[in-house]
Amino acid sequence: MRRTVGRLIAIEGIDQSGKRTQSQLMAKALRTRVQSATVVSFPDYSTPLGQELRAYLSGKSQLDYHAVHLLYAANKWEKADEIHRQICRGRFVVVNRYTPSNLAYGIAHGLDLDWLYHLEKDLPKADIVFVLDVSPKISFSRKKRSRDVHESNLKYLWKVRSAYLRLAKRYHWKVVNAEQTIDVVHSVLWKEVTHLLDQKTKSVPKLRRC
Repeated sequence: MRRTVGRLIAIEGIDQSGKRTQSQLMAKALRTRVQSATVVSFPDYSTPLGQELRAYLSGKSQLDYHAVHLLYAANKWEKADEIHRQICRGRFVVVNRYTPSNLAYGIAHGLDLDWLYHLEKDLPKADIVFVLDVSPKISFSRKKRSRDVHESNLKYLWKVRSAYLRLAKRYHWKVVNAEQTIDVVHSVLWKEVTHLLDQKTKSVPKLRRC
């Protein structure tokens, strides 16, 4: 089945790589070309599961890494139907972190890739994934009021970055040098997304028909 539907764009990278800024710029640019575009950020701390993740990331609770990544996956499933409905209505959804984050951060925690993959394999699929690549040293140099348990661990961020780059080769994600200026990074992302705008239709998975 083929029909006109929206697109799902994932913007990824280690902490302080510019994901939030680029997600907002992308949605703004998309609104000049399509009727509707929205940004969804993960983790979504507005839900009970999101609150559990906030407690973990702030160091207030200790969890086994398997439990942590189950929570990350479940947090996305809480919004899966909403994302799917928006795409079916022809809207563009820009996600600030999505399935690739759980894979990269999970691998950096020593978890099995296949196990991580199957937690989210039936979520709405991203049409394009951007990895904003910065050195963890650059990440640490960017000012932030407070840092969570991931952001404050330089050794762990090096592992996450390495995992992102390995996974990008495996899954054909687009790696972008995010140590450039905000405008330059946005222009690189926008050039890629315009190719999606030129595609009038896309296949709709049989299990998640619009």
